[in-house]
Formats: sequence, C-alpha cells, structure tokens
Amino acid sequence: MTDDDFESHVDDILNAVNDVSEKKISRAEIEKQLTRFIEYGVPLGQAKETLVKKYGGAVFKSPSSLERVLISDLKPNQRNVKILAHVVAVNPKEVTVKGETRKIYYGILEDESGTVPFTAWNDIDLKKGDIVEITNAYTREWQGLVQLNLGDRVRVEKTEKDKLPKSAFEPKQVKVKDLRSGMGRVDVTARVLDVNERDVEVNGETRKVFSGVISDETGKAQFTCWHDFKLKKGEVYRITGGYVKSWKGIPQLTFDSNASVKKLDKSKILKGELQLVKMPLHELIEKRGALDVEVEGTVIDIRSGSGFVMRCPECNRVLQNNRCSIHGEVEGKPDLRVKLVLDDGTGAVDSVLNKELSEKLLGKTLDECKKMGEDELINEINNKFFAHRVTLRGNALSDEFGTTVIAKEADFVEVNVREDAEKLSEELGGLL
Repeated sequence: MTDDDFESHVDDILNAVNDVSEKKISRAEIEKQLTRFIEYGVPLGQAKETLVKKYGGAVFKSPSSLERVLISDLKPNQRNVKILAHVVAVNPKEVTVKGETRKIYYGILEDESGTVPFTAWNDIDLKKGDIVEITNAYTREWQGLVQLNLGDRVRVEKTEKDKLPKSAFEPKQVKVKDLRSGMGRVDVTARVLDVNERDVEVNGETRKVFSGVISDETGKAQFTCWHDFKLKKGEVYRITGGYVKSWKGIPQLTFDSNASVKKLDKSKILKGELQLVKMPLHELIEKRGALDVEVEGTVIDIRSGSGFVMRCPECNRVLQNNRCSIHGEVEGKPDLRVKLVLDDGTGAVDSVLNKELSEKLLGKTLDECKKMGEDELINEINNKFFAHRVTLRGNALSDEFGTTVIAKEADFVEVNVREDAEKLSEELGGLL
C-alpha cells in the first residue's frame, strides 16, 4: 500500500465519522488506530468498518453514489474521484518503491472535456480504446500538471462506447506550438524536418520505431511513430489521431497504426514559413518547455557553478574533489561553463552556456581561463554578463525547479539607450 493510498483510507474513515459525531476525531488518532489494525493483519475493509462503528460513524458511500467529474474540472489533491473516459494510451513500467520493485502502468485518459495522465499501481487490465468508469481514484500534481492515480481502493469497470458523447472521440485541430503533454486525438499538419529509424525491444519483441522533428509556422516538436507510414524528410503530412507526451516540457507527438497519416502538397507549409520562433519568457514558462526557440532578456544573476570545472570522462558529470558520484575517483577533463538567469520583464529562466559559447562571449579560450585564479575568472564572468542583454537559441527544459534554456547559440544584444528611451516615452504618451 502506498502512502497516498493509506491517506485515502484515513480520509474515508474521517468523512464517515465526522459527518455524524459531535466530537471531531483527529486525523492522528485514526492513523494510529488504522496502523495497529494493519500491523495485526486485520483485513483493510474490516478495519475501516470497525473504526467507523467504534466512533459512531455513518456507512461508507458506495462508488455508484459518487458524482462523475469531468477531466477538465480535476484539481490536485482530490479524493474519491469518479470519471468516465476512454483509454488513449497505456504502458507498463517497473519502479522501485521502498526498496521493492513494482510493476505499474501509466498512460492517458480522455473524455469530452480533455485528457489527463494516469498512473495505476496495480494490474487493472486496461487496453488502448477501452471505455472505463473509474471510481475512488485520487489526484496529485506532477510538474505543474494534474495526474490521476489509481491506487489500492480504485474500482475500474469497462463499459459501452455510447456512454461518452461523440465529441470525446473527435480529433482536435492544433498548431505545433499548442501541443501539450496529455493531449489526445490531435490533428496536426506539419512538415517533417528530420526522421530516423531504429529497432527497439518491447515486451521481448523487436519493433521498428521512427522518430524525428516536425514543424509548422508556429514552432517545432519531436515525434515518435510506431508504424511505417513511409515518412520522408521535407514532406508535409496531416497526422490525425496521435497523442502528446513530453520530456522535461518538450512536447512529443506519438502515433501508431491507429492514426491517419495523409501526405499533402508541400505548398501547405512553405519552407519560408518555418521561421525560428522567438518567444517571451512568460509564454515559455507557461508551456513548460519548447524545442529550438529564441529568447532575449537581461542577465540578472550568475549562478554558482559557473567558471572552470572538471568533468568525468565516462559520464560527463561535474566532479567534486576529483570524484564522480557514479564512477568514483577519476582523472577529470577540463571544461568551461556559464550558468545565468535571464529576465525579460515578463518572466525569468535559467540558462547554461557550454564551453564554446562561454569562450565566444567571454572572448577567452579554456586554456586562458585555466591560467586565471578562480575569483579572477568569476569576476570576469560577472563583468561580461551581469546586467547585459543577451539573446539565446536552444531547447527549453522544465522540471520541479523551473525552466532552463540549454543554449546552442548565444550573443550579446547591442542596446541603443536613446532609441529605447524614445520608444518608452512614446508608449507612455499613448497611455495619457
């Protein structure tokens, strides 16, 4: 039983008891009593009923008495959730919980209002395309998104397709920039910029998978295709029926033989329309990542860890006292980096400049930096970068700590103070 499942059982008891009891029973008391029952091997259902009766509580609500919630209305930390949806995708995965290896299932559910990623902690025998009624689930927030969890208490029943409205199965037309993790049955028209083929092993079977990059006039995204649609670099396709996952905020369109892929005339998306997307930082943060974007802002901080570093020759991790956290004591290889915080007035992101970009903007080579003292090099970095305006191009990744731009290109921006002042004055004048 996971900690979340235990908390859900405690919630059940508290709801049943405190609905009728004049004296409110504390959560700590219920947790203590339930833990003792479990330790003595009392079946969970019997333990809960015993505690409810002990404190004069009401009978538990049956799953059928719960009201259905639309996926678009789900919020973090909800209990006793009941939804009706169809399975867009489901995949197995092995995880380690408290030293024990467990097989869990993750995927995407969709109803007429939207989609939600889910994790099931037991084998619930779900298949892609199943229509299911799920009760006694609970929600959590994961990297800024609501996730549905199917724990020990969950009840999953397969039902008929006509219980959901037709709109739940209709593909939604979107532009590439609007792809978000968890979206299902999307309809995208894009040009294939790159495509690669490789063999992977899935459940003991070797399968071909095709991956690459697609783009339209609004942006770029990665794709993974589990069927040979004969995709060719440079061609334009309308892809209907795929769903969207993401890796650290970068959207990835995934589709297979159930999708419809139609080759279109190349004039549908001209090469000249595939411009580099320049994005304000607040939009980038809201998207939680993007592929190959340009941002511009002022450097407001230089992060610790900038300057001359030594890396592990095996895994490229930064060494601490000549030791790699994975490979132990090794002979490190020298490197140079700059870690900065960029702000454009609408938001702020971190960024990392590699050796080549650091050398370019500092105007010094790695060997020249090695000859400088640590304090001298940090002062040089601060003088060059702090309060200066820069433009960066690269991939933006997100995690629980925020959004980071891994720069592939970087340059200082020449600032014309007089021109900027006149422009600001005109803008302020228009407000009067």
